[in-house]
Amino acid sequence: MPPTSGPDDVWQKSPETVKTFLDLRRDNEQLCAEVEYILRKKLHSESIETSAIVSRAKTLNSFLEKLQRKQYLNPFEEITDLAAARIVCLYRRDIAKVAEIIRAEFEVIEDVDKLDEMGVDQFGYEARHFLVRLGKGSSGARYDSLKQLVCEIQVRTVVQDAWAIIQHHLVYKRESQIPKQIQRKLNSLAGLFETVDDQFESIRTERESYIAEVRETIGTPAAFLRNELNLDSFMEYLAVTFPKRPVEKNARQASIALDGFRKAGLKTLGDLDILLKETAKSRKQLLDSVAEESWKVDGQLPSSLESVFSLVISAENWKELLPWGSENADRIEQARQSIMKAAENRSGRGR
Repeated sequence: MPPTSGPDDVWQKSPETVKTFLDLRRDNEQLCAEVEYILRKKLHSESIETSAIVSRAKTLNSFLEKLQRKQYLNPFEEITDLAAARIVCLYRRDIAKVAEIIRAEFEVIEDVDKLDEMGVDQFGYEARHFLVRLGKGSSGARYDSLKQLVCEIQVRTVVQDAWAIIQHHLVYKRESQIPKQIQRKLNSLAGLFETVDDQFESIRTERESYIAEVRETIGTPAAFLRNELNLDSFMEYLAVTFPKRPVEKNARQASIALDGFRKAGLKTLGDLDILLKETAKSRKQLLDSVAEESWKVDGQLPSSLESVFSLVISAENWKELLPWGSENADRIEQARQSIMKAAENRSGRGR
């Protein structure tokens, strides 16, 4: 068997190819940045949650290795991932939504469902691959050198992405290459990954149904307050109780508030409702004393943050229930003690 040539040989045999690649790489880097920006902006505007949105321009070493391995005749026409982006969705149904965005924002040259095109002698768990050029919305001098360049966009679920990583490290591309004792396990594993995707989708659907059921009880206050206190019902309660207020400042705030209520023994929305009503006056005094502008969203204190001050007022062990920084905790406790003492004095004078 003759010795295998390596990437270094491309430098010697085809220096013009290397020069062309290097000349194009800066434009491909810019194309990646533009494609990623458009995807992030549109996915955010459509409220499509993702695990990752990443892009990269192929490196010279990767280009040379692929050139040597595949023996392309026209590498700049045949290699389609010189610029590439990847969107990792949380759920399978979102792939179709992402595909609609891609078709709307870019000129789509190719749209392939990799699972449909796999042969019977292949295994794996692939998703959607697009080849695109910048769309009509990308106009102006900064895009002149990018208009004809192609970017590959892969759209996968988290589970599909995990399988792709495993598959890459296993190296096998066809079942005929796999030792028989491993082949059955790999095919079973691919099936399990698909089942996991199905189960995540099922759980998402069930959660949406549960939220809809909670919302159906809003018109009947007694039934609404009988709902279990969990993150989904808590968010609905805040929306009903503080309809004109932002719910949270960051994604963890409502979750932290809920953990505090659960630790304090609250089990239903009714328990929470009683607590908020009993502490309304003292809570307002405390917030007027300690609330900072930095805690606010659009000039207002988030409803989830206000709700936790009910625990500050009502629970002696509130520091154990809520993870405040020491400086804030000391300041809040000082104001709390002042408000509680004033309330006791008023109560004493009233007897």
